[in-house]
Amino acid sequence: MKRLALVLFAVILLVMDGAGEGKAMAKETETGKKTVSEAFTQRKEEEAPKAAATKQSPSQKAGEKTNTAKGKDTAKETNTAKGKDTVKEKDTAKGKDTAKETNTVKEKDTVKETNTAKGKDTEKEADTTKEKDAVKKTDTAEEKGTDTAKEQKKLPDYKVTAFEEAKIMYASNPVNVRKGPTTDFERVGGLNRAQEVTVTGQADTDWYEILYGEEKAYVSNHYLQDEIPANEPQSQPEQSKPQPVQAVTEVKNVAGVIMVGDSRFVQMQASIGENSCIWIAESGKGYKWFSENAVPRIDGCVGKGSKILINLGVNDPGNMKNYAELVNAKAAEWIGKGASVYYASVNPVWENPYVTEEQVEYFNSQLQGSLSGDIHWIDSHTYLNTIGYKLVDGLHFNTETYQNLYAFFLSCL
Repeated sequence: MKRLALVLFAVILLVMDGAGEGKAMAKETETGKKTVSEAFTQRKEEEAPKAAATKQSPSQKAGEKTNTAKGKDTAKETNTAKGKDTVKEKDTAKGKDTAKETNTVKEKDTVKETNTAKGKDTEKEADTTKEKDAVKKTDTAEEKGTDTAKEQKKLPDYKVTAFEEAKIMYASNPVNVRKGPTTDFERVGGLNRAQEVTVTGQADTDWYEILYGEEKAYVSNHYLQDEIPANEPQSQPEQSKPQPVQAVTEVKNVAGVIMVGDSRFVQMQASIGENSCIWIAESGKGYKWFSENAVPRIDGCVGKGSKILINLGVNDPGNMKNYAELVNAKAAEWIGKGASVYYASVNPVWENPYVTEEQVEYFNSQLQGSLSGDIHWIDSHTYLNTIGYKLVDGLHFNTETYQNLYAFFLSCL
């Protein structure tokens, strides 16, 4: 019982505690409701001004719509303007790019044209250089060919008829001695005027075979004779020895004389001093100068009574035929104007690097026979060999010889 009573007591306590909790919970609930209501009210109060501010009148809404429309139009215009500017900028950019590309193309074309022009010029220069090199090589080849041809030139064959007995002959003038009986053969020495030699035979070229030292050699038949030359005037056994020359005779005064020649006439003019002749003379000249320079000068001063004396050929004896043809043709013109024409033989030479005495002799003999009968031949070569002369270098004479030769020329006019 006691135990049951305790149990009931405990139950009662539990019920009482539950009721108290329920009231407390109700109280709390009500308090919470109140708190929520208060919070809601407070919130409405706080939001009321905002709502009032947010709430607009119809006019305000219309204005807002207008502003919105304006804003849209402005934005549209702005965007349009921006678009146009953008398009313009793009077009400008494109224009610039196009111009840039055009300029670039033009520059490229210009560069290309320049390079092409340079290329053409370079090619032209290269071609010119090649042509020059080709010409140079050709000239060199021709020169080499000429030299080779000279080296390989075949010497002529000949036969010698031996004399039954050797005989003594004398050199009529200074002359070369050669290994064979033509001027194609090498020179081995020379003979002085009146020098005695032993002749052993004669070649089919008419040259004489002689004993020259311990060897056999050859001399032109034109320079050996059976008798000792008269008076024996020594032409020039050695160039250092003087030769006797005839005293200068009185110079004949002749008007209208035109003297045409090479270095021998240049030195003659200097040796005789003041004179009345017209001198057309230059050193080292030959046929080319005569035809291109001297002839026009003669044409410019020739007239009635003129006496033209020509003495050329020592520098180019191989041009004998050219001299003959041109002088014959021009002489006919000059004589038609009342002039007289004379040609003086090429005068003697001794040993020099340019021409031999054999060449001089051949030139004189061939030219004299080729000139027309209207041209007067003056044989000054024989004249000097007769009276004697002096050469200072194998080619040019001393002053006395020039003076004597000048007097002889004027005496023939």
